[in-house]
Amino acid sequence: MSKKMPAADPDAPDRFAEERRRFLAEGTGIASGGLLAALGLGRYASAHAADQAPPRFHIPGLVPMPPIPKVSQPAPLHDLRGKVAYISASSGGIGLGVARAAVNAGMKVCIGYRNPQRLAAALPLFPSGAEILPIKHDVTSRPGWVQMLDQVKRRFGKLHLVLNNAGDKTFARASTASYKEWDNAVAVNYTATFNSVVVCLPHMLEHGEGSHIAVTSSMSGLLPGGPLGVYTATKIAAVGLIEALRVELEDSTVGTSAFCPGGVDTNNYIGTGKRNPWLEEHPLPKAFRDRFKGPPPGMLPLEAGERFLNGVIHNDLFIISHPEYMPGVQQRFDAILDSEPVDEVPPPPEARVRGEKPVLTCGIYPLEIAHRRIPRKSYTATSL
Repeated sequence: MSKKMPAADPDAPDRFAEERRRFLAEGTGIASGGLLAALGLGRYASAHAADQAPPRFHIPGLVPMPPIPKVSQPAPLHDLRGKVAYISASSGGIGLGVARAAVNAGMKVCIGYRNPQRLAAALPLFPSGAEILPIKHDVTSRPGWVQMLDQVKRRFGKLHLVLNNAGDKTFARASTASYKEWDNAVAVNYTATFNSVVVCLPHMLEHGEGSHIAVTSSMSGLLPGGPLGVYTATKIAAVGLIEALRVELEDSTVGTSAFCPGGVDTNNYIGTGKRNPWLEEHPLPKAFRDRFKGPPPGMLPLEAGERFLNGVIHNDLFIISHPEYMPGVQQRFDAILDSEPVDEVPPPPEARVRGEKPVLTCGIYPLEIAHRRIPRKSYTATSL
């Protein structure tokens, strides 16, 4: 990507300059020195002190990256009405919930599917007149991503939102998984996401109308809370990809989000008064049904979809829908921070710290902290 994108059009910075200025005219920031002090790391603050944001680390001989922005990237896709979304694996579950929420928000929605029968069960849930384009798509196929974008462009002209929602919910343990189990999970949960970036990002930058790239990770992408080693590893990788994209795209017209939901009931027919024809022919395992004796106590998929879109219109780096996981996440982060050798004598040499300065912090995090401290009336509203 770093070689291909700049070479695609030498005039690209000028092409998007007006959009960037408009987006960056909003927002607020937080100084990295103040953040260090707030974390109790004031003894390192002098290594970061500067009158302005330092240039990012770069390899000599290559064009250096610009200074880190002082404000959080305003939401490029803050108005969903009339925009086009592609959601992979959206003929059921969370993906269908997002698709339904997107239609309700006035979007034109492209539904990625693999199973025609499951798609047939999903389509009646959309209101009459909704602009829907089903696309049969294997997310592990690179040519498939090209074909998907071609279909979207032929029907709607442009694509504004991509949610990589397909997932391989394997229960394989990292300590015992086979090559095949690893390959399958990596292909669906991780490789598919960067395949979408390679294909869709140049198109989004070219039309410059404001776009968004997201991935449905999981709370397992932030908290390895269960014995799902392969799933956890690939979901954490997907979150890391989104964070890397935010660093690289924060001054562009493309936003990025890692959607990390907890428990969600995958049956979109709950609350509609109708029976799900797919589940009629493919009932859940008896052990699962006996465990709950009724609808599972997860979040409804439509609500999960609304919470996702609320994150998109605010350009949230992390879209967290289930607050009950936060104590466990806090423990994980505290375990990392408490691993610092604070009593080490002597302290790190100043020359080493100065040499490491460009990579000692990452500007997207203090900006995101400031962004998330702005009060929000609703986490399910899909319009500002």
